Amino acid sequence: MTRFTDLLQRLNDNAWFWLLLSIAFGLFSTGRWTIAAAAWLAPLFLLRFTRLQRPLPGYLLAALSGYLVLVITWWGLQPLPLPIFLGMFAVTAPIGALPYLFDRLLAPRLRTRDGRPAFIGTLIFPLAVTAIEFVSMTSSPLGSFGATAYSQYGNLILLQLLAVGGMWPVTFVIHWFAAVVNWVWTQNFSWPAVRRGLAIYGIAMSLAAIFGIARLATAPTSAATTPIAGFTAEPLMLEEIMPLYAADLPAFRQKTQAIHAAYLAESETQAQAGARILLWPEGVGIGIAEDVAALVAAGQALAQREGVYLAMPTFTFFPGQERAPENRLLVAAPDGEIVINHIKFGGNEIEGTLRGDGVLQMATTPYGVLSGVICWDTDFPAVLQQLGRAGVDILLSPAHDWQEISPLHGQMSAFRAIENGVTVIRQADQGWSVVTDPFGRTLASMNHFTDERRLLTASIPSTGVWTLYPVIGDAFGWLAAAGFLALAGWAMVAGRRAYSGATPGAPSLKSSRPA
Repeated sequence: MTRFTDLLQRLNDNAWFWLLLSIAFGLFSTGRWTIAAAAWLAPLFLLRFTRLQRPLPGYLLAALSGYLVLVITWWGLQPLPLPIFLGMFAVTAPIGALPYLFDRLLAPRLRTRDGRPAFIGTLIFPLAVTAIEFVSMTSSPLGSFGATAYSQYGNLILLQLLAVGGMWPVTFVIHWFAAVVNWVWTQNFSWPAVRRGLAIYGIAMSLAAIFGIARLATAPTSAATTPIAGFTAEPLMLEEIMPLYAADLPAFRQKTQAIHAAYLAESETQAQAGARILLWPEGVGIGIAEDVAALVAAGQALAQREGVYLAMPTFTFFPGQERAPENRLLVAAPDGEIVINHIKFGGNEIEGTLRGDGVLQMATTPYGVLSGVICWDTDFPAVLQQLGRAGVDILLSPAHDWQEISPLHGQMSAFRAIENGVTVIRQADQGWSVVTDPFGRTLASMNHFTDERRLLTASIPSTGVWTLYPVIGDAFGWLAAAGFLALAGWAMVAGRRAYSGATPGAPSLKSSRPA
C-alpha cells in the first residue's frame, strides 16, 4: 500500500506526466479524431501541468504542445499551402495558451480569509478561454473551424445551450470543469474545503443539464412535413476539369455540359418521386457564363414543370474578362422565378472568387421560410444569426468537401440548426451530407464515399422554433470578455500583498496543506 501511495505521490508531483497526458487527450479533442470526452480532459491535465510550473516556462511549453497537437490533428483538413498552414498555428497556438498563463498568474491571488484558494478563482480560466476563442473565431476569415463546441457533436443535452448563447456557453462549461477539478486538486480533495464550491458548480451544471433535457423532451412535432432530396448525380472532379479550362476550353465546356445534364435528369427523377425541395452540391453548375445561363434557364423550366423548389449552385467563369469567378446558389420556385440569388462570402480569399455581401436572402414558400448559403458560409455563426431573426424555417447548404474533412465539416452545420431553430439541409459532393432538425437531431445522412447512390432524402418539419441566440447575438462572448477583465483586475488588487509568485506545487497526498 505504501508503494502504491508513493507511486501516486510521484505521479501527482510529476508535471511532465500531466503534460504528456494532456497531449494524448488533445490529439482526440479537435480535428480529425475528435472524441467528446477528450475535449474535457485535455485542458484539465494541461492546467495541472502549468500550475506545477513557473509562469513563463509553463506558458511556452503549453503553447508548444498546443502547436504540436494542432498540426497533427488538422493535417490535411485545411486547404492551405504548407507554409501558411504551419504559420497559422504558430500564431494561434500561443494565443490559445494564454488562458493557462492568466490562470497561473491570477488564480493564486484570489484566496479566502484563511488563505485557501477561492472558488471564484475557478472562473478566470474558462472566462479567458471563452473570451479569446470568441474574439478569434468571430474575426477569423476561416470562420469557426476549431471551436471547442464542435468537439461535442452528438451531445444533444449540452448542445441545447447553443439556442441560448451560441457556442460560447459550451466553451465555458468545458473549461470550467477543468478549473474546478484543479481547484479541488490543489486542496488535496479535502471535502470540508471544497464542498461549498462543488455545490455551486453542481447546481450550475444541473441547471444546464435540466434545460437540455427539458428542451429535447418538449420539442414540438410538426404536423406538416416536406419531402426533400439532395443528391450528387456526378462528382465534380476539379483536378480534372480545371486543367481543361486553362488548356482546352471546348473540352471544358463539353465536360461541364455533361455534368449539367446529369443534374437536370436526376432532378426530374427526384421531383417525380415526390420531393418538393431539391438541392445539388456546391459548384456543380460549373461552366462559362453562357453555359451556366443555359443551365439555370433549364432548371427554372424544370421547377415550373414539376412544381418544385430547385436549388442550383453555380460556379461561373468569364474567359477573356478580368472578372473573378462567381460561386452562387440560385433557387428556382415553382413559378420558374429565381427567389434566392446568394453569392458565397466565406473562404473567398482561398478560392479567389467574388465575395458576397453576407446579407442572406429569404423566400416564403408553402413549406416554410427558405434561405440558403454555400458550404464555408455555414461556418460563420455571427452572420447566420440573420436566420433566427428573420424566422427562417429551412436552410439549404450545398457543399464541396474532401475526404479528410469529413464528417467534421458536415457536423458543424448542425450547430447552426440549434442556434437558429432551423432545419439544415446540407448536400456535399465528396463529403458528408446531413439533414438536421432545429434541435440538432439527425433526420438523414449520407456519406459520399460509402453510399453508391449518393442520394439524401428526408421529410422535414415545415416550421422552425424560436431561439434566444439570434436575439441577443454573441452577448455571452462579450460577457465572458468583460467578466475576465473584471476578475483579472480584482485578482491584481486583492493579491498584491498576499501573492509572492511562488510556484503553487502539488499538495502531498498525505497532507491537507493547500497548494
